[in-house]
Amino acid sequence: MKISIVVPTRNRAEFLKYCLETCLAPSDPEIEVVVSDNNSMDDTRSVVAAFTDPRLVYVHPGRDLSMRQNFEFALSHATGDYVIFIGDDDGVVPNGIATLRYLIDKFHPDIITWRHITYIWPHQEPVPTDGILKFRYRDFCGPLFKLNPKQIFQDFCDARLINYRDGANIYHGCVARPVIDRIKAKGGEYFQGQIPDVNTALSNLIEADSMLWVRNPVTIAGAGEKSNGSAMNAPTKSTEKQAKIAENFTELAEADKIAPEIDLRIRSIPAYVYANLMRLNTDHLDGAYKIDHARWREVIIDDMRKFPKQNRCWDVLEDFFVAMDPGYQRTGLSDPPGQTEDEETAAPSAAKKRKSLLRQEDLVNVATVVGWLQAVTGKPYFPSENKGLAFLMQLLKSIEMRSNVKSIESSRN
Repeated sequence: MKISIVVPTRNRAEFLKYCLETCLAPSDPEIEVVVSDNNSMDDTRSVVAAFTDPRLVYVHPGRDLSMRQNFEFALSHATGDYVIFIGDDDGVVPNGIATLRYLIDKFHPDIITWRHITYIWPHQEPVPTDGILKFRYRDFCGPLFKLNPKQIFQDFCDARLINYRDGANIYHGCVARPVIDRIKAKGGEYFQGQIPDVNTALSNLIEADSMLWVRNPVTIAGAGEKSNGSAMNAPTKSTEKQAKIAENFTELAEADKIAPEIDLRIRSIPAYVYANLMRLNTDHLDGAYKIDHARWREVIIDDMRKFPKQNRCWDVLEDFFVAMDPGYQRTGLSDPPGQTEDEETAAPSAAKKRKSLLRQEDLVNVATVVGWLQAVTGKPYFPSENKGLAFLMQLLKSIEMRSNVKSIESSRN
């Protein structure tokens, strides 16, 4: 079984180098790493050219594409039996692919998802911040859960699940080729929404018959000021750099042959989830599922209140609600009466700062962060279907990791 790790990229060469180092670190000969360069204007091509690994594939569309189009273009060059997408500021955990291959060989699932960990890149705006690696010990091992994709889709329709990361992700998830092919057969292309990870986290549920979730990370999710997610959907005041990224994203998305599923002035990710549910239920399922419109409106309105006032656009949101549910009666959505302080000017709440387990020099050196992860995680984890045994192994792994951290600290001193 070949595993494709696909990395769409655009103008983020400073992150891509580290991403590719983590992707190519496994010795597994049956992986390929596909980098799809969306007409970058920086050193992306030379960064990729510096690698001589034959498992690395570089492709370039020759013109600007929307994010959705670049994901589709990248997928067209992936040849794996299973496919993973990650961003150019993300990474692969040491031994993550070995754990993933164990699951594929043993269970042959349609979908595998996992609890990924997060690395927040050092940045200067809006406040200078060091790099932060966020995880819990128990995130490195735990039980294996077998999930029912159709039940999960129903839970989204009922708004019992609202976070698309609870779906069948290909972005920081692994999808079998037959699922991809069945979705393409229905829609012409695999990625059918302008936020590809939201769209496919739901569409995969429709076509998958089996799904695994394991509390053991295969990938690291990077976050930084140059990411599309931060620029388009973060509920805080954006920087000038992020505003330009958002403007470019919108321009390319609106030029795409597949129209955005919602008005791009609406920043709420739950709104994208709701819109994709409607689109998939109509286009792929002939309206077979009943969607709880009222509950989804409550979720989206609550989420919109987190944004600065200029990004709440209540009139636009009501137009969206009418388009999704013709039975919706406009209520004149607005900010709560008497509100005088906006989120963008409110003082940030004081948060307890935890002591980092990394050295100061590690905070800006991603390669060292990866080495540190290797030191504390050890061998790949083979999750147990026996929940009691899995939690016991989780406890033992936590103790082992704490012991390793102390050993590393002692050697540094």
